[in-house]
Amino acid sequence: MTHVLLINPPWGKQKGSIWYKVASCLPSLGLGYIAATLEQNNIQVEILDCQAITYSLDEILSKIESFQPEYIGFTATTVLIQNVLEISEAIKLRWPEKKIVLGGVHPTIATEEVLTNPFVDIVVRGEGEFTFLDVAKNKPMKEVLGISYKSNGSIRHNLDRPLIEDINSLPFPAYHLMPMSRYHTALGSAKRTPAMSVFATRGCPGRCTFCYSGALGKKIRKRSPENIVDEIELLMNKHNVREISFYDDTFSAYKETVLRFCELLQEKNIDLTWTCMSRVDYVTAEVLQKMKASGCHQICYGVESVDENILKNIRKRLSLEKVKLAVENTKKAKIDVRLSFMFGNPGETIESMEKSIAYAINLDPDLVQFNITTPYPGTEMFLWAKEHGYLKTEDWSKYDYYNCVMELPTVSSADIERYYKIAYRRFFLRPKFLMKRLLKLRNLYDIKIAYKSLLSIILTSIGH
Repeated sequence: MTHVLLINPPWGKQKGSIWYKVASCLPSLGLGYIAATLEQNNIQVEILDCQAITYSLDEILSKIESFQPEYIGFTATTVLIQNVLEISEAIKLRWPEKKIVLGGVHPTIATEEVLTNPFVDIVVRGEGEFTFLDVAKNKPMKEVLGISYKSNGSIRHNLDRPLIEDINSLPFPAYHLMPMSRYHTALGSAKRTPAMSVFATRGCPGRCTFCYSGALGKKIRKRSPENIVDEIELLMNKHNVREISFYDDTFSAYKETVLRFCELLQEKNIDLTWTCMSRVDYVTAEVLQKMKASGCHQICYGVESVDENILKNIRKRLSLEKVKLAVENTKKAKIDVRLSFMFGNPGETIESMEKSIAYAINLDPDLVQFNITTPYPGTEMFLWAKEHGYLKTEDWSKYDYYNCVMELPTVSSADIERYYKIAYRRFFLRPKFLMKRLLKLRNLYDIKIAYKSLLSIILTSIGH
């Protein structure tokens, strides 16, 4: 029987970033889906989550020694790729015969770069469930759709594997292989714990220039409301989960699906609280009221900037009128509003950052997050920045929403980093915001979370 070890690599969050203190720790659902698919096909698999549990390199090697997998698979985003390659080197130096397989967005986009590393054997491009299954079944490499690999000293790229059209057909992620007690959402975002992340769709209707979804051109595919609820019931019954964070790019993309999902939660009397991310042009007052009635307590909308030229530059198709209406309707539904902004987009100026901060304060959402624009490789923005000589570095460890990796002609990176801190200070340390948060405190847990969140914001705003 083939043995497979799937590794979620460690992430070293940088001090000074808001994420250093408040970041979530949630499972790699991509690895979870792959593991479940392998198990369905009688392949023995384990998951090593180095973000949930801090393993030293020696401990990782010890796990490999005891399990003895033939294939070791890593998922890798851009900011994590260097960590993955360092671990891969240690594995290959000790066990040259083991096959190192990399998947995820960065290897999919930067396939050639990844495979030039001597310690990587195979790259799984795009969705990994059935591609990795073919690899683990030892199917001849030249016959496996969706992989790139080394053969006789050269890199070969097989044809793409078609997208999985019916994502309802996939087994639920292999939660039983994950350290479920170690997971948590971002500080202050959950109303109840334990909380867990779930995806209801794959893909995004947007084509923003800074996003992988636009770069990969994936069409959006949805799960049925019944399928989503079945997974939630499994999480509640087997793992005591009481809150769900939907991490879809646009949870409310399909109105009828959302309405039926909300109805099912109520029909089954499922005692659940939940949050999601969406776009302001994909919510209505009716949908928001139904979401609230079924347990939704927070929605995050990406605004990015209030400068119309910048919105055009990044192809963020939204109007500020729709932002205002969505925020008003969400507040009327008694759902907390979280808005997301980015500093450092093409066309950014000190004036446009000032406008974004003032706009956020004027709308007065319950929470706001400011990030520094990160042009990931393979995105349209990355190609634009590289072509014009605006990239400061291709040290992928700095592509973390905190470091400024572009030097724009319209504003200095020093000013962008300065406004990142100013924005948090101006929004969160307002007497109005502090009083509103104080009035929402109901118990010791709320007080503890509020204290930690405020401390993190203060440290971020002064650069610690």
